[in-house]
Amino acid sequence: MIYRLGYAQLNVSDLEKSLDFYEKVLGFIKTKQEGNTAYLRAEEEFDQYSLILKEDKNNVCLDHFGLRVSSEEALDEIKEKNEVLGVEVQEAEDKDHGRVLKIVTPSGHPVAFYHQSPQINVYHGENKNVILPMRRTHLQNGIPPLRIDHMNLRVPSVNKEWNYWKNFDFSISEYVEGKDGKDKYAAWIRRETNTHDIALVYKEYAALHHVAFIVDGVQGVIRTADLLADAGYRDAIEYGPGRHGVSNAFFLYIKDPDGHRIEIYSDDYKRDLDHEPVGWTQAAYETNGRLWWGPTVPESFVETTAINKDWMKKEELV
Repeated sequence: MIYRLGYAQLNVSDLEKSLDFYEKVLGFIKTKQEGNTAYLRAEEEFDQYSLILKEDKNNVCLDHFGLRVSSEEALDEIKEKNEVLGVEVQEAEDKDHGRVLKIVTPSGHPVAFYHQSPQINVYHGENKNVILPMRRTHLQNGIPPLRIDHMNLRVPSVNKEWNYWKNFDFSISEYVEGKDGKDKYAAWIRRETNTHDIALVYKEYAALHHVAFIVDGVQGVIRTADLLADAGYRDAIEYGPGRHGVSNAFFLYIKDPDGHRIEIYSDDYKRDLDHEPVGWTQAAYETNGRLWWGPTVPESFVETTAINKDWMKKEELV
């Protein structure tokens, strides 16, 4: 039904500054720009974009994120399931994604479900020579990430949010027990065999913690840190490099000019979706789960990005 995380849209205060950071320094590949909105992809992605940056000085936030589904029929099924769950569904027509279903999850997060996904042209010239998306390294800046990986969301109730997502065949790879022994403190949920497409972590209110992009191994994480420092963006490095206990992933957390947090990420494990999840106690998570090794977690790591409160009020997608 749901294939994967497709893209995230971040609203920014100054598109030119954001493009300097994402495109010119990090090396995201801009596939198009329409007015105050830019569409970027990572190196290995066949989708035309996985990150949308829209200038909106009055609403700097996570605008929404998109999940690609298997078919138009799957959209019908998702619509029906949401209506049964009492979740409002708004239909929209998008020039790139065609029919789109817009919803707000029980915690308040803005989500778009879509099937149609415009692809990068791989055929070139009269002979239709094949050039795959990743074979453009001579045209790239920086050290572009390979692909989008996951959303890390803050939610007032992990159990309530999980009770929504499990209706769409998500499974939990790992979780952290709540202090009360009832509501989980965190859960990493997925539709693929990697550790998570979405992370749900407790906070008093709904917010975005970070969007994660995979790079080429541990060396790719280190090279990204070097790149940022070399380009004069050392202060953009917030936390890391280091290794998480949960997921086993190697990480570097950075912040863009608006404070949106991006995780540069590699080397999490793969495991079939039907296995029992790994459970952490709060004590075990605080000791080894959040950080297996690396620098001390900075105080700023609790900061979050606001989410779009007007998602269901506008008819268009972007």
